[in-house]
Amino acid sequence: MSSTPGYVEKSIDFLTKTITLTSKIGLIIGGGCIIFYSLINGHYPQGVSIGDGLLFLITALCFGFVYLVFTASLTATGILFSPILKMLLKLGLRLSKSQKNKSLKPALKLEPITFFSGFLGLFGIFFIIILGHKSPIEHAPLALLPLALYMVYSGYTDTTNKIKKLERSAKTFTLAGQNFNNELDGLKQQRLIIGALLIAIPLIVGGVTTDLLKKSMQLAKIRIENATIYVKSPFSNILPNPLDSKLSDFKKFEHVTITFRGVGSTTLVEASDEDTYIKLEIPNDSIIIEAKVTKKHR
Repeated sequence: MSSTPGYVEKSIDFLTKTITLTSKIGLIIGGGCIIFYSLINGHYPQGVSIGDGLLFLITALCFGFVYLVFTASLTATGILFSPILKMLLKLGLRLSKSQKNKSLKPALKLEPITFFSGFLGLFGIFFIIILGHKSPIEHAPLALLPLALYMVYSGYTDTTNKIKKLERSAKTFTLAGQNFNNELDGLKQQRLIIGALLIAIPLIVGGVTTDLLKKSMQLAKIRIENATIYVKSPFSNILPNPLDSKLSDFKKFEHVTITFRGVGSTTLVEASDEDTYIKLEIPNDSIIIEAKVTKKHR
């Protein structure tokens, strides 16, 4: 570790800026995806209070964090399997050389495997198995997504290294002028586009946006599956399979999916039987959600 007096301060400043930037990105992605989640479920929260707004921010950050971890893990998985990609690229270059009799070099320097990327890549494999095992055909893009992210990430780091090299050259040789500034600005703009592409690719081609949303909503307790609820009349007359309860004017329902709760004055639930599937918005004062409590063994 460096013993420079300002090393700790610089490290703390870098960490603070990284956390702030990550939080902003996560909030933007999370907020947009929660709105998308509301749209696909046809639920638009009404009567939103300040407390509900805070819950919305927490949920958005929750999804943003899950999504960023998901993207980083898949990128690391791509790095983990990079030897296969490098072997294919070398084979392609050799074929190109033999046909054109030219000495070709790869335009992009691919990132090597590190201990951290190998460790994080195992989580990416776990994500792929969990999200894709139920419907492998539907989630087929997940198999190629890590390599695509790896290529884009390599482009991002390669552009970053070019920017650093150019800035060092400017300090060493006192470079100045419009051409230098244009080249530097062009590289920074290119890096920004590649970074945005790196974040957007899983949303566009991953086929897992809805799955990630559901998992994130469950983590934030906005969505609850296999729940037991008590519903007051007249809403209890609409849902299938009502059961008697000890609460007057309430009916009990089991194995219900609570799709959206906690934000606004209504709760969206889904219930079904062999012949009926119902999605119903219920006022919060007409529904009680049973908390599952496990006994502790002393």
